[in-house]
Amino acid sequence: VAQKYGNLFQMYEKIVDENPYENPMMIFPAIHYTMGGIWVDYELQTSVKGLFCIGEANFSDHGANRLGASALMQGLADGYFVLPYTIQNYLSDQIGVPRMSTDLPEFAEAEKKVQDKIDRLMAIQGKRS
Repeated sequence: VAQKYGNLFQMYEKIVDENPYENPMMIFPAIHYTMGGIWVDYELQTSVKGLFCIGEANFSDHGANRLGASALMQGLADGYFVLPYTIQNYLSDQIGVPRMSTDLPEFAEAEKKVQDKIDRLMAIQGKRS
């Protein structure tokens, strides 16, 4: 054990001030590993009709452990390989639904807020991430 995990045991002893070779280690999942996620059906649609949830935010793939996979890979897999084949099922039911008017002031206001935020972010022109 010391050869394979010695460095971890040393860190543990330094942090907790107990010898892990003599006393059982206090190990438990960090809180961010138990936050859960958003319920989705087999087509990644949430309980809100028309609202889809992809990546690690959906709990169907990860259960209560929403951080169970690589965030980037889960988002890519859902976005490239799942949604193109599932979202069309929702959209096909919407063909007969009249198109919602976007000529309302609320739409213009929301669009302006989003565009203003994008413009502010793009204007930063930072040199580092």
